[in-house]
Amino acid sequence: MADEAQVREILAPTLEPTFFDFNFPFGFSRWFLFILGLALSALGILFGVSPYNPLALAVVIYFFGYIFAISFPSAIVVVVRNLRNLSPGGTDIHYATGPNQEKTQTSKGTETEGWILNPPQISEWNLASPHSPDDGGMLAEHPRKLGTPVPATFTMYSMLRLIQSFAAGIFVYLAVEKYDDVDPARAGVAIALLILLVQFFRRRKTMRISDLATSSMQGLPMGGVEVFGQLRPRLANGWVPPIQVDGDRNKIVYGQLDWYWEYGHQFNWEEYVEAKDDEGNVSGEWKDRSAYKKIRSDEGGALALVHDGTGGVAVESDLLSVGNAPRTGSWSDADRGLWNTRSRPSGKVRNLRASHEWKSNGWSIGDPFFSHCYARPKTSAEIEQQPVDKTIAPSLIMLTKEGEEPGHKVMVHRGSEILALANSESAPSAYLPSLLLALLSGVAWLMTL
Repeated sequence: MADEAQVREILAPTLEPTFFDFNFPFGFSRWFLFILGLALSALGILFGVSPYNPLALAVVIYFFGYIFAISFPSAIVVVVRNLRNLSPGGTDIHYATGPNQEKTQTSKGTETEGWILNPPQISEWNLASPHSPDDGGMLAEHPRKLGTPVPATFTMYSMLRLIQSFAAGIFVYLAVEKYDDVDPARAGVAIALLILLVQFFRRRKTMRISDLATSSMQGLPMGGVEVFGQLRPRLANGWVPPIQVDGDRNKIVYGQLDWYWEYGHQFNWEEYVEAKDDEGNVSGEWKDRSAYKKIRSDEGGALALVHDGTGGVAVESDLLSVGNAPRTGSWSDADRGLWNTRSRPSGKVRNLRASHEWKSNGWSIGDPFFSHCYARPKTSAEIEQQPVDKTIAPSLIMLTKEGEEPGHKVMVHRGSEILALANSESAPSAYLPSLLLALLSGVAWLMTL
């Protein structure tokens, strides 16, 4: 278990507002984006300068520059990486077997999903009384312990976007002046306003998360709530049976509290596509094509609760189904004969391939669960269906997606609050780059009137 003092020291840079944070890229994917964005931007600028084409320069700087800018992580992302380095399990958590030696599913993590600090193992759960508190108390990763991260006013990413938006806006103006055509200015305004709209909804979502305090299960109020905990079976000393995907014993997923599987046919081929240039010359190239046909699927679930160490509260299956459940398995079996079940593509084609594809998604026992949802008292029928110890307050509550409070949108995230806020931005970072591009493009538009 990570030392609390170490955790606090790592968290410190994100718990107080700062004006600017700069962090170098880390990991293969970010360094790849750094090099790719830099190379594409440099090449695009060279081709845009000779011959001089201000519109091409605007496009290169704004869109290729985005690839370069996104490679720089925010302080929150860096803090998450440093916290994960404290846990030997990394982003993939392996649980021991269940109470009767049942197998469990590995809880895999990503940059914005999964566990940061190692969660309680099955041996630490009170399986005989699932709603009761754990001996270890509140989860180490609970927002009440970690605190709520605050994004910097500006990050390296947002500063680069500001510079790129300014440069792109200037070149849009020069393009309008050179070609005597208002279309680049209109396009610049439209793109900026579209991105501004997307940023507005993204930031509104993160503001809802950061503005609402995460409740503990022990003192959970009724109505709209924010909760975080670990998914566990609801039945005393109970577990859930393994799921055979498409009825196949060789395709099994374990410990699924909410699951979905699908079987279909995947087709891939290459098609020769011809194009004619302005001078009438015809050229062609091979392009990848694909098609998918769903054949059958199935879904289901089991009685689940979410436990934050202070107590466990029941979760309705409809709440678990909100959003996209994590992938729990995939299988593929090549079979060229599947082309006999559909019409072959017309035209000049080659390299026809086909395969049987299976995939499963679901919430597994032990997964982290963060949600904006609604808490209500259990009905008499629900208590009779699954008797509980009424002296344990959390056992009388149900978490659901059904509610009546305005401004409290249901959301589910497979990770704690800090991961849900990993890509959050301040208002200046979110809005200023697009506003600047819209302003400069608007000025170019007005100059043509």
